[in-house]
Amino acid sequence: MRIPKVEVIAGTTLRATWVNSGVIPSSLTSALLTGSETCISSVAAISSGDGHFFALHEIPTSGGWYINQWIGIIASNTYRDRQLVQAHRLEVD
Repeated sequence: MRIPKVEVIAGTTLRATWVNSGVIPSSLTSALLTGSETCISSVAAISSGDGHFFALHEIPTSGGWYINQWIGIIASNTYRDRQLVQAHRLEVD
């Protein structure tokens, strides 16, 4: 099984995306969690049409691993999707 991973620069904005074909969720949120699963931010997804959604999260300035978690409600069922986010600190010489 392949685990989805995104690499970003610490202190920038993550644009997380969810693509859903068929049924559109009645509720869809994206949360940015620490590696120990403490919530850093949680936002309602924004629809860009045709089953495409996005959410914006500010990545902390410290490097490390984070989790982007989507939670969608479809026909009273809860669906979760996760991806790893690796934030890199830029070093200045």
